[in-house]
Amino acid sequence: MKENKSDSDKIKGIVGVALLALIFVVSIFSNKNEKKYDEHDKNLKGETIGLTTRVKYHRKTRSLRYYFYTNKKVLAEVSIDYGQVNKFYKVKYDLDNPEKNYIVLEEELEPDSISLVKAGFTKTKYYIYDAGVTCKYIEHSKWK
Repeated sequence: MKENKSDSDKIKGIVGVALLALIFVVSIFSNKNEKKYDEHDKNLKGETIGLTTRVKYHRKTRSLRYYFYTNKKVLAEVSIDYGQVNKFYKVKYDLDNPEKNYIVLEEELEPDSISLVKAGFTKTKYYIYDAGVTCKYIEHSKWK
């Protein structure tokens, strides 16, 4: 009886130590990733508005494509599982090399037309033919 109790106490002790070690390892890696993000964030001084365009599927991964304007149009892609298409988000980029950038998907922006024009976007008109009811072209617009 006492042997079973001491064996179960040893097993509980080993499981407890393993659990503490696992928690310690996870906290170290999460802190390391946070420091890496902070260093990355400090190097990116420029901020602008970016537009997400589409989600690209490749095997088991999803990547979100977006673009923004600096002096030219910059296309970028990020492998993240969330983020919606045709939405505006804040983009941070390196002033010397805009190809190094980061899109902030945590909060969606709802910019007004003046801030979109300042960020380099233009409003484009396009027409869709309504063959069913009116047999006319219906005017629509979107930001590009």
